[in-house]
Amino acid sequence: MKALIVAVDFSDNALYAARYALGLAKQLNADILKLYHSSVDGYDDKIVAYVKLEDIKETLVVDSEGLDISCIVDDRSLTDGLIALADRYEEPLIVMGITGRGKVGQRLVGSQVFKVTKHVHAPVLIVPENAVFTTIENTAVALPIIPDLRDYVPHNAIRSMVGELGASLMIVNVGGRQDKTPKPVLYAGLADMFEMFDDLSPTYHFFTSAKTTDTIIDFVENSQVQLLMSIAGQYGFLEGMFRHSVTKELAYHATVPLLIFRSGKP
Repeated sequence: MKALIVAVDFSDNALYAARYALGLAKQLNADILKLYHSSVDGYDDKIVAYVKLEDIKETLVVDSEGLDISCIVDDRSLTDGLIALADRYEEPLIVMGITGRGKVGQRLVGSQVFKVTKHVHAPVLIVPENAVFTTIENTAVALPIIPDLRDYVPHNAIRSMVGELGASLMIVNVGGRQDKTPKPVLYAGLADMFEMFDDLSPTYHFFTSAKTTDTIIDFVENSQVQLLMSIAGQYGFLEGMFRHSVTKELAYHATVPLLIFRSGKP
């Protein structure tokens, strides 16, 4: 059963995320849309919070087309609450809103996005402020070239997402200008890419740049990509495109939603 879980703190960006999640749920033919609010440490009144969630639900139900939308409020931390909810479903997808770095309005959800991506094993969709859902026709995934790439990339989950969306796939790699990747590693990494995704008929795009994040974002904007995917995890000493800082910068600056999958290895 596919369920989208939206973290809501009643900020504007969280409300945009909820509306975006509704459109995505319909494209994915999801069964459940859960609106979740963490009322940790008695920060706000649970009853008041639940009523506010119900108000949001009512605005979504109008266009829900039979999707099961429900609300939940508890006093767990945001991360613990999302982990507990995600564990209830076979195919959970967590949705969170975020504003740009340094902007006001982050509140609870926006400020904890990256803590959640580090601890929750379900994929996390980060929706930029003011994002409005449009049908996803083109997706892109940013991948490094490293030894045993296949072991680190949750390729089955990525393949499943692309298939359920009925979208095209673009694979993007950004290498540094001083890249000294040994040829055997390069060839093995490319072979892993082809083995994981070639039957989806993706297009491959390789760039050389010292500015990994900027290069990926420019590519997304120029290629009519509606969904960017990335891998969160570490490889060696947080190498290259697996660095947490790269994922963080993509989330803050991308103009399209960023779907973060956990690495296949811890």
